[in-house]
Amino acid sequence: MVKSGVVGIVFVCASLVAFAQDSIPSNHFTFFPHPIGFKTFRQSIGFMITPVPQDIAEEGHLRAPAIDYHFLYSLPKGFHVDGRLNVQYVQNHVSLGLRWAHPLGGKVSFSVGDDFAHWFGTRTIDGLKTNGSGWMNYPNASVGFRISGDVLLTFKGEGIMTISSTTRVSGDVVSQQKSLFSGWAGSIMLEQPLYGKKGVSLGVRLINSNFYWQTWSIKGTFDRMVFYPEIIVGFIL
Repeated sequence: MVKSGVVGIVFVCASLVAFAQDSIPSNHFTFFPHPIGFKTFRQSIGFMITPVPQDIAEEGHLRAPAIDYHFLYSLPKGFHVDGRLNVQYVQNHVSLGLRWAHPLGGKVSFSVGDDFAHWFGTRTIDGLKTNGSGWMNYPNASVGFRISGDVLLTFKGEGIMTISSTTRVSGDVVSQQKSLFSGWAGSIMLEQPLYGKKGVSLGVRLINSNFYWQTWSIKGTFDRMVFYPEIIVGFIL
């Protein structure tokens, strides 16, 4: 009985040591909140699909996937430059921010960051040229788990702040809005190797906000909180 207990304790300790030592994933992740080597550049390209609620989509929402380009560049002491570009034909969203990542020991890591974004779009509505643009801010925090081999699971939470939103019709300003707290977003991202040093990222981002950049041309976007799910697919280069 005693020997079995000792063997069990030794086995658990050895497992914990191995768990702690096996902490640095080898695949090229972009979402997982773990530090990467200084001056390392990571990038992925894919697409993002956002099903918009039917009562809003009926008013003229553009039903098309957005191209999603994501890059990560490492700085000293766990800091990283994090940038994304979303292009959806007549409307676009570009963000740039700073992330600080730190391992918690074993296969768990976390990060905190803040992203500033600019969105802009042009559409012809009722025969009139309509332009929209604005600035957003997304303070965020992530926690990641290496669940098996180089399969990485990341949970990310974000606050959504609308710094400014301006709509112009034929050059005249018809709407200006801002909201220090527009809502929140939560993401679940899975990253894993695909072949060689390439990888794939799959996930969903759940948004609850009174403003979403893809619906800027729809009236009443600041009137109520609306739930938007984003489906994200990326190929890590």
